[in-house]
Amino acid sequence: MPETTNAHEFTFNDSHIAYQKFGSGSSVLLAFHGFGQNSQVFTVLEKSLGERFTIFAIDLFFHGNSHYAGNQPLTKLFWDQLISQFLQAQGIDRLSLLGFSMGGRFALATVGTIADRLEQLILIAPDGITRTFWYRLATDFSLGRNLFRYVLRHLSMLTTFGHMLTRLGLLNRTVMRFAEISLSTPEQRDLVYKSWTQFRLLYPNLDSISKILNDNKIRTRFFTGAFDRIVPGSHILPLTKRLCHYELTALQTGHNHLIELVSEQLK
Repeated sequence: MPETTNAHEFTFNDSHIAYQKFGSGSSVLLAFHGFGQNSQVFTVLEKSLGERFTIFAIDLFFHGNSHYAGNQPLTKLFWDQLISQFLQAQGIDRLSLLGFSMGGRFALATVGTIADRLEQLILIAPDGITRTFWYRLATDFSLGRNLFRYVLRHLSMLTTFGHMLTRLGLLNRTVMRFAEISLSTPEQRDLVYKSWTQFRLLYPNLDSISKILNDNKIRTRFFTGAFDRIVPGSHILPLTKRLCHYELTALQTGHNHLIELVSEQLK
């Protein structure tokens, strides 16, 4: 991440999260980015939201300058404690949450931690609501995780298999291209493995989350991309069908430009 006067760090149990703080509004917005990104992607929000919100944009573990010291997968309990301590240290009482893609999973995981203090939930093409077959295969069992690691170390095998699925119509070409870009270097492959396996326990309980959102009448806003093949709009259905009220905006774009377009919608 580039050096910036907005950059800060918070340490909890030998792990630390890096974050940027910008905007001067009286309300607080906690934002979580997607895979392969860092908090820098949310600077675009300052122009549209900076007068309404003070924005805390978090580097997720293994991204940016954040560091996870644990040897075991990240647990909901650890995340709850970290967020609670972070909010206490910042003197934050009430706040809103925003999550893009993988960051949507972290936003959803945070809902229960701040149930009585949550003002608004904004989810942009959120991961974590629908667990795909490939994710379950690669993370749920030790055999699958070992196979996943082996395949990542033998990329030609993965590429051949992926192109075969594409030709058979079982894998979208956009998804295949995204995978090739995301796995193009050893560092990126290591990031994929860590993110998929170390975050595997941080999946939201949709029944619990929907009850919190419904009972507290929390404004919940979904933004999806009409041409998004990475996190299709249909992936939000297991949560939306449980909600009594929500707002949905489908933008005419794919996955990668959603944050910029949503920043205009949030003015």
